Amino acid sequence: MKKCIALALCRPLILLSLSGCLAWSQAEQKHQPIIDMHLHAYRVADFGVGLGRTPAVCSSNEDTVWYGWDPRKPFTIEGSGLSCAGAKLAAPTTDEDLMRQTLAALQRYNIRAVTSGESGDLEQVSKWRAAAADRIIPAASFLQPGRDPQGRPLYRPLSELRRLVAEGEIAVFAEVAPQYDGMSPADPVLEPYFALAEELDIPIGLHMGEGPPGGPNVEGYSQYRVKMGNPLLLEDVLIRHPKLRIYVMHFGSPFVDDMIALLYSYPQVYVDVAQNDWGFPRKHFHAQLRRLVEAGFGKRILFGSDQMIWPDTIRLAIETIESADFLTNEQKRDIFYNNAARFLRQDEKGHPK
Repeated sequence: MKKCIALALCRPLILLSLSGCLAWSQAEQKHQPIIDMHLHAYRVADFGVGLGRTPAVCSSNEDTVWYGWDPRKPFTIEGSGLSCAGAKLAAPTTDEDLMRQTLAALQRYNIRAVTSGESGDLEQVSKWRAAAADRIIPAASFLQPGRDPQGRPLYRPLSELRRLVAEGEIAVFAEVAPQYDGMSPADPVLEPYFALAEELDIPIGLHMGEGPPGGPNVEGYSQYRVKMGNPLLLEDVLIRHPKLRIYVMHFGSPFVDDMIALLYSYPQVYVDVAQNDWGFPRKHFHAQLRRLVEAGFGKRILFGSDQMIWPDTIRLAIETIESADFLTNEQKRDIFYNNAARFLRQDEKGHPK
């Protein structure tokens, strides 16, 4: 796809031309445009590929069964009792293959994607963006890579985040995930960052939902806490920052009723359906999605894949929405594109309003 000649002239903070002032050509309109609000530019080593592990995942499988884990044995995700009848999704074995296959899927399905790296890593995001500037909407959390000597997360200085936004290196603050550190989104540590996002009018994608299968038993996720994914924990943040644009990733699953309560009282909040739309049995996800739509919030649901290192999850996530027979065609287009375009304040060509 040809880049907009005026790309270099785009004012980064117009924020978010989020599209990078790029439009789709007619030749690429075979698939109606999709905005993926939740995609990752990861390194395969982040998931153990090449280190003696070959991670694979079940997907949208009606025969998923959790047999449970015998705690007399060492915990592994593979040995946690998860069983699925279908073939598991395999991961590419190199960073280059992961990027190539993921960008090919974005091209095939006419997707632009809000894309973040591991723990605020912008290097991979920049690399992917250089390869497909018209497909990647750059995002980063409040974190910077690494941990302090006590194992606590490291946060970027506010001045650095302000500069990265001004230079167009960050268009969305995502994936903000205090739940993985056992923190509530209302933790005082995060307060200056929410204030900055409100000041700059930068959207935030906040993880509230399931973590890895096995939660804090999984190596590297010992601080994850289920209770910190309850959407009601976000209420104090919204009271303090009424102009904050925020979408709750994974729609706060499995706390769907609490999410509905939050959406009802805070109309500025949206949700995405990422990972839940391919990583859980389809009937289960459809039941959750139906609850949100029947409660009247179909105009505030955003498509997301949460593609990590399994590029085929993009296809599966799309098929899961398309197969929801309780959704009208208009509701599907809202989820795939219209709601995100409105949330990001862009027109049908991807230009800022």
